[in-house]
Amino acid sequence: MASILLPVPQILQNPELPNGCEITSCCEVLHYLGFAPDKCELADHYLPRSAQWYGADPDEVYMGNPHLDDGSPETGYYCFAGPIVQAANAYLAVQGSSCRAYDLTGAEEAELASQLQAGNPVIFWATLHFGDIQHDPCGEYDLPGGRRHEVLHTLHCMVLCGMDDQNFVVADPLDFNRVVPRVQFMKIYRQLGRRAVVIKKDS
Repeated sequence: MASILLPVPQILQNPELPNGCEITSCCEVLHYLGFAPDKCELADHYLPRSAQWYGADPDEVYMGNPHLDDGSPETGYYCFAGPIVQAANAYLAVQGSSCRAYDLTGAEEAELASQLQAGNPVIFWATLHFGDIQHDPCGEYDLPGGRRHEVLHTLHCMVLCGMDDQNFVVADPLDFNRVVPRVQFMKIYRQLGRRAVVIKKDS
């Protein structure tokens, strides 16, 4: 297999968004597609957010304030694919673009590779430095419909932007691009529920 490295620009979440890896990753992909949003503009005007993190549904809203990392009730935590799809599509609609964001949750390794081959970087959820998952001592809380959410402490969102036979390359909004062995990437990605988002170019 020929190696692929898509030219996703490096946009760092800090210092403005210490808990804003998801929307910063979205911003990276939008810049790759030729748009020029500011990460804080996306976080403040397009990302659905809850006033406080505890009790919020990360499939529906970003939990808290991505600008904060102070342990207060309004501190930033995270969101999953749904709010990023909403934010990207709201921004794209304002731009009058036919590009669209899609929830790719459930995608396996072959689908991720296929997206890269098509020129589409993939926003995905893993952990900091692809280490073991840690659960927050705050524990769990109930969501509507009888569901429970177990709070995650080391969750991190990045952009899959390259690959070769043995490795994936990710644009990490906390750091420079990093090479991750596919086996380790898929282990953590699967443990986090195979959560992913792709933004498709104009057809």
